[in-house]
Amino acid sequence: MTPQLIVTISIYIGICLLGVSIAASATGHHRAATAASYLYLLACAIFYAIRAWLKEFFPFTDKIESFVILSVLLVVCALIYRKKISNREFVVLHVLALASACVVFIFKDIIRYPPMFLYTVWYPLHVPVSFAAYAFWLVAGVSAVFAIPAWFRNEPESQERSSLMTEANRIGFVFFTVAMLFGGIWGYLAWGAYFLWDPKLHWAVILWLFYGNLMHIDRLPKLRRWKVPLYVAGIAMILVAFIGTSFFSQSIHRF
Repeated sequence: MTPQLIVTISIYIGICLLGVSIAASATGHHRAATAASYLYLLACAIFYAIRAWLKEFFPFTDKIESFVILSVLLVVCALIYRKKISNREFVVLHVLALASACVVFIFKDIIRYPPMFLYTVWYPLHVPVSFAAYAFWLVAGVSAVFAIPAWFRNEPESQERSSLMTEANRIGFVFFTVAMLFGGIWGYLAWGAYFLWDPKLHWAVILWLFYGNLMHIDRLPKLRRWKVPLYVAGIAMILVAFIGTSFFSQSIHRF
């Protein structure tokens, strides 16, 4: 059995485990769902370990690895907030993770040595930290989606979810701030500049300002009413920042 085959089998098994977790959670078998989620993380650990060995570098340098790490971090966040979110939110986060992992069926997986400008420790620090921010912000966004009915009726449940949204946003904001710092250092080493006029970087700044302002929205009575829809809108902004700039722009971050 070749290492490449082990990589393929591990992620396929992982995707199956995600499906099991979704099905188990949807049918009320919460322990089985949690166990399947942890097994998925184990399968992904094997996936990344072998890719790192084959590349002789950190395995965060292509689109498949990027989508899978987002999937992993979504599952991690779902497990972290397991007792604070509803079962439906847990399922939705796993569905998003499954959709992200299924990119392996769309793109051909060829393990290559990364280009020279990636050979710095700041790049592998930058990538997973930025995706951790996306994952926590998506937790806030999913919670906001399920808060919409209570928001319309102005029920107390909306306030309970509001606290979770703020908590997830704060953690995501810290991760994203650190990711921008790491990315700036990497950019200076790779291109000689901490910041470039690039679509990906533009959207990074927009996201940073957007979620930074959302952290203070509870202190603004006139805007507090719009907290839930703004967090829902944040989901679309994340998709544009990640997928839009990576596939449909001339960004240096383009896949």
